[in-house]
Amino acid sequence: SSHSFNALLKTLEEPPPYVKFILATTDPQKLPATILSRCLQFSLKNMTPERVVEHLTHVLGVENVPFEDDALWLLGRAADGSMRDAMSLTDQAIAFGEGKVMAADVRAMLGTLDHGQVFDVLTALLEGDARGVLEAVRHLAEQGPDWNGVLSEILNVLHRVAIAQALPEGVDNGHGDRDRVLALAQALPAEDVQFYYQMGLIGRRDLPLAPDPRGGFEMVLLRMLAFRPADNDDAPRQSL
Repeated sequence: SSHSFNALLKTLEEPPPYVKFILATTDPQKLPATILSRCLQFSLKNMTPERVVEHLTHVLGVENVPFEDDALWLLGRAADGSMRDAMSLTDQAIAFGEGKVMAADVRAMLGTLDHGQVFDVLTALLEGDARGVLEAVRHLAEQGPDWNGVLSEILNVLHRVAIAQALPEGVDNGHGDRDRVLALAQALPAEDVQFYYQMGLIGRRDLPLAPDPRGGFEMVLLRMLAFRPADNDDAPRQSL
C-alpha cells in the first residue's frame, strides 16, 4: 500500500548507522521510484537446471536420501530457475516417495510426461517403424497426457536436434538428455528433422479440429512417416 511504502521510505532515508537493509522481491516493477532510487539494485538470474541438479545432488547426498538422477532433472526443470522452489519440490518428493526421490514418483507428483517416451516416438519415426510408433503412442496414452503438450515436447527435442546438427557444442543439457539428442542428430538426416518439425507445427494447429485428440496425434505421426523425404546416399539414416 502507499502508506507502507511511505513508512519504508522514511526508514530508508533516516536509518540507524548500524543498520544495513537487504530487500528482496519477485515483483520489482511494483516498487515506487522513490524506493528504487535509494537502493542498489541487483537483478538475480534464474539458475540453470544443471546448477539446480548439482545442488540437489549435494543436499540429498549429505542427507543420505536415495534418489535417481532422472528424478532430479524433473525437479530441476519444474523449479523454473528457482532454487527455493526446487528445494520445496524436493521436500514434497521425499514425502511422496516415502523417503526416496524416484523418477516415477516425481512424474506422478508433477503430472509430467516421461521424457524418454518422446525419444521412443522419434526413434520409431527414424526407423520408419509404424508399429513402433503406434506402440509408443499406446504407452503414452496410459498416462492420459495432453496430446498437444506431447507434440510440443517432440518439437522441443527436434529443435535441439537441429541445433546439434548445426553446432554440437551448442546443445544444452537442461533435460539431462544431451547424449540422446546428439545420437539422434547423427542418425537423422537434417531434412528429416526440418520436415518433422514443420509437420509437428501444422499438427499442433490442426489437433483441436480432430474428432479425437489421440487419433489426431497418431495421424500427425503417420503423416510424418508417409511423407518423409526419400532416402538418399548423401543423408543415410542410421539405427540408434
